[in-house]
Amino acid sequence: MKQFGWKADLRNPNLEIFIHLNDIYSVVGIPVFRVPLANRAYIQTAGLRSTIAWAMASLAEIQAGALVLDPMCGLGTILLEAAKEWPDVYYVGADVSDSQLLGAHDNLKAAGLKDKIELLKASVIELPLPSESVDIIISDIPFGKKFKLEKDIKSILQEMERVLRVDGAIVLLLSEDHHRCLQDCEESGIPLNSKSSHTDEPGIKKCLNPKGENGISETASSSFQASNQEGLDRTSPFGSLVPVECYKVSLGKTDAFISKYRKSHSSGL
Repeated sequence: MKQFGWKADLRNPNLEIFIHLNDIYSVVGIPVFRVPLANRAYIQTAGLRSTIAWAMASLAEIQAGALVLDPMCGLGTILLEAAKEWPDVYYVGADVSDSQLLGAHDNLKAAGLKDKIELLKASVIELPLPSESVDIIISDIPFGKKFKLEKDIKSILQEMERVLRVDGAIVLLLSEDHHRCLQDCEESGIPLNSKSSHTDEPGIKKCLNPKGENGISETASSSFQASNQEGLDRTSPFGSLVPVECYKVSLGKTDAFISKYRKSHSSGL
């Protein structure tokens, strides 16, 4: 900057440039708007970053007429973003916290979506829904910082698996610890009861097939998935839930993972 005679004004710059560097690539970005993309006029009380919530809903591939559930809806950010983008859908949010449900109700009212989203007080491990009645589940699994996760991730996935219909999808936002736990179970083929000591690789990345020998992405072609379905069903530690896609995302001070699963067959729960 000295070479060109430029002076940096950190308080009121004419132009902001963001640079993300890692061992694989660099990304340079210039913001088009002064207002952050995550700002939403229709959200009274902010919870999960709105851009992350929208990305999760987009990954779920919501279709018109579907029943979409967030069993740990908190302030309802995921359901709000989904309902704004995909209106012809029936949305249900559940949470055990009265204060969170009250905040979610205020957000729905401010957004004019009270008639689009139904809120229930219920536990994620005891959902008042019939088996195989939900088309899509989207949820932010608590990281254990602001809110404690009282039941282990296995119990949560089992109940989600129960209410999800065959070929339905689950999209979860996982902390690095939860992601590492699930990844270790996936690699070893054992139930979800082990702790990992693996270290995450730096940077934003798409997770690869856990076996790693063939270098095939988890978003492999449908023909590959079909030919290997029997093996997946036999060895998956997630029961009938088959991992499909996984993305590492930044939440500012911490990183997280958006993971997608699809139900391959009836769980019999």
